[in-house]
Amino acid sequence: MFPARLTGAIIAPMLASAPVSALAQPINFHVVEQPAVTGIPEFARQAKIQIVSPAGLAGLRTRAVKGRFTVEEGLHRLLGGTNLYIVARTGNAVSLASRPQSSAATPSVAMRPARAEPPRKAPAAPPFEPDADRVSDLVVTGTVSPERRLDAGLAITTASLEQIHALAPNNTADLLKFAPGIWAETTGGATGANVFVRGFPTTGDAPFLTVQLDSAPIFPPTELAFSENTTLFRVDDMIDHVEILRGGTSPILSNGQPGAVINFIQRTGTPEFGGGLRLTATDYATRRADAYLTGPLAPDTVFAVGGFYRTSAGVRNTQFLADRGGQISANLTHHFADGVVTAYARYTRDRNAFYTGAPLIADGAGGFSAFPGFDPLRDTLIGSDTRRLSIETGPGKRLPVNLDEGRGLDLLIAGASLDWSPGEGIQVTNRLNLTTGDANTIGLFTGPVPTTLGQYIADTVARANADPRVAMAAGRASSGQAVLAATGAPLASDRYVLTAGLWSVKKTITAFTDELRVSRSIGDGHRLTGGLYVSAYRSDDLRYFGNNLLLLAEPNARRIDLRLDNGVQASRDGFVSATTSQIIGDSRGANIALFLSDRWTVSERISLNAGVRIEHQSLQGSVRDVLGNADFDGDPRTLYDNNGALLLQSATRLSNQAHQLSWTAGLVHKTLPDRLTLHLRFNHGSNLQSFEKLRISGPRNQSADVLEAGGDLAAGPVRASMNVFANRFTGLQFTRLLAQPDGTVGSIILVGGADASGVEIDADITSAPRWKIEFRGTYQNGRYRGFGDNTGNRVVRQPNVQFAVSPIYSTHIARAAVKLRATYTYVGERYSDVENLQRLPPYSTVDTGMHAELDNGLYADLVAQNVFNAFGLTEGNTRVLGAVLSSGPIIARPLFGRNVSLSLGYRF
Repeated sequence: MFPARLTGAIIAPMLASAPVSALAQPINFHVVEQPAVTGIPEFARQAKIQIVSPAGLAGLRTRAVKGRFTVEEGLHRLLGGTNLYIVARTGNAVSLASRPQSSAATPSVAMRPARAEPPRKAPAAPPFEPDADRVSDLVVTGTVSPERRLDAGLAITTASLEQIHALAPNNTADLLKFAPGIWAETTGGATGANVFVRGFPTTGDAPFLTVQLDSAPIFPPTELAFSENTTLFRVDDMIDHVEILRGGTSPILSNGQPGAVINFIQRTGTPEFGGGLRLTATDYATRRADAYLTGPLAPDTVFAVGGFYRTSAGVRNTQFLADRGGQISANLTHHFADGVVTAYARYTRDRNAFYTGAPLIADGAGGFSAFPGFDPLRDTLIGSDTRRLSIETGPGKRLPVNLDEGRGLDLLIAGASLDWSPGEGIQVTNRLNLTTGDANTIGLFTGPVPTTLGQYIADTVARANADPRVAMAAGRASSGQAVLAATGAPLASDRYVLTAGLWSVKKTITAFTDELRVSRSIGDGHRLTGGLYVSAYRSDDLRYFGNNLLLLAEPNARRIDLRLDNGVQASRDGFVSATTSQIIGDSRGANIALFLSDRWTVSERISLNAGVRIEHQSLQGSVRDVLGNADFDGDPRTLYDNNGALLLQSATRLSNQAHQLSWTAGLVHKTLPDRLTLHLRFNHGSNLQSFEKLRISGPRNQSADVLEAGGDLAAGPVRASMNVFANRFTGLQFTRLLAQPDGTVGSIILVGGADASGVEIDADITSAPRWKIEFRGTYQNGRYRGFGDNTGNRVVRQPNVQFAVSPIYSTHIARAAVKLRATYTYVGERYSDVENLQRLPPYSTVDTGMHAELDNGLYADLVAQNVFNAFGLTEGNTRVLGAVLSSGPIIARPLFGRNVSLSLGYRF
């Protein structure tokens, strides 16, 4: 944010070429009566002008502006009855000021206060306005109604579409880099992230992150195996901005997420036609087009439609098209006398290659280097030799699988939102969403560390000789012969090999959510909000695990066939195991919650808020029974299918009924109005039971208690937020899938608690007229509690320190406004396992970017990530127990190497 005089100094040169008659142009307005803090930005958006407002808007209401007026006429109607007036006009920028009010003055209908509080005088200091790079200073996530971020008393971060372009995210979870307190592992490719929040302990996926679209959760049970929330969402230019909330009031609102919420606010229609086209290319052969169009359908109805289509060879070399697909979105917005309603739909069909671990070398002293012949920054095990294969799922049953389907999505998201003010001091909102479709995963999941082919043959001989059925049918073996499965070429015994499971997960999901809120101002400064949240969801799963392939440890690994000297065939087409685990089942759930909150404006500076939520969950489903260690073909001499999982006709039915009480209480103190706000909050909440956990280990009783305190500062050239937090978790439960040497997939269940504390900082400093520095950082200390021998260990996979600092330089070159930026990111030490035996060392990266924009609507973004090819690990060998990262050949997931993207766009 800038002081008003500095804002004007920056905006004025940019608008010098704007026509003087901009304020005289007639426009079809549809702005409803509402608080001034939202009415003025909405008028500015429809008029396509900049409005610099004074401080002290709380309690003022702007009048409705409906019909065709010039901007100047409309603005006078909007401000009628308030103490605001136009003090300056510069091109299409307007500055407002406020006249002093007598304390005895009686407010008109247009300026009646939303709460019973005395009118405030603007402070003598100049007003502080949002940075031009930032989205509107209003936030809607975690609030009853739109509220200034400075006044909300929440740990919330916002980012505009322009900031998203500057980041050039590889996937949706990459956007979480904007917010402190969150660690996202995004090296799986275009989807498939692991997200961790404020020390909340989990082994992967993203159970403590909810993705919302226009404040409605897209799939409320966030513990959805192989389909965490960010995997279900694609970002395009139909997004207006994003809000990322940590903690705060979220345990009592929407789906009651105690961790973090990332809320995508859609682009909506405009009174006049507008649109944009953006073309993107990368040095790894991405070709992408984003487009949108907005405009009127009727005097009170506007539309927006857009989407993207993309193909890519992949940020790692897969030898086939790694990413292909697109999305189309549309919404209609209708304004009526006292409110607005929006209906939307998004259809996504996308396929993204999924990258897992790669072979590396550990030096025994905590360092790592490239495995010979394998570039950890650009290579991957998947390739043309493993792309299209058939897995054995039962006697005489083969299922074709295709690795280029990767993390696939064929999904429809549709919904509607309502904002209605039926009477004085009354506000009704409703958020409805439906999500339905398929979210499949086909991936090559690594297992034990690489070993020499000779050692692998010796281990296979020993395993065959130890099996009485094999020894009886074929006699004892002493050696074996390995060849390439595709060509039959023999292989030397000193070649390094590894096994990786070709897993197939077919998942059909449906979720319906609806949240109704009614707010009313009553008494002396109280704002009561009551709400009802309902959801219904289901998931039908068909999972095939195991299917281990014997592969050369090389880029685009080739399959190996192995035959023992006693005639035993140890592999089929490279497979050394069949499907060793099958999960076929369906689950259904329904939640209903009632919540009540009160915000009490005690004085001009102090407000208290408290809320409670009572929720009931009904969960049921069934899982087909499986017989393990089945010999699919009845021949013990074919080792590769001797340990299969045979699907039975019987099924196990499961159900659970649960209740949860969540609550929150907070204090917001405007220590220096419009400059400094302090807040303190205590929450109690939980993620309710998931069917996945119910299936594995039965019902659970989980709770999370969170204490947070912080402050938001907007003073001169500084805009900063700092929050401290302390969390206690009880009854947490998570599962680790383990790859066994014989191809089977086991699991261990971990139950216990954890404590975490930390501090988050998010700051922008305009150090000089052309320079700005952005900083975000987190320090946290999360430790397990009640985890047996693991008590006191660091919470898995979360860094104790992470921060990013970005110097930004803005200038003009000829007709172009140019912005140059660089970002230095540091990620501290982590552990890949609960036992803290797999240490992941710290690393740092440098990214650079340039944004250029002409006054005719043309713009460009050039972004280079990991400029210096920094080598860092985001994940260890999570499917193997023990200190497997200590020395010699290992498996881990490294960062992507340097990559460059260029976008050219046009807006009108």
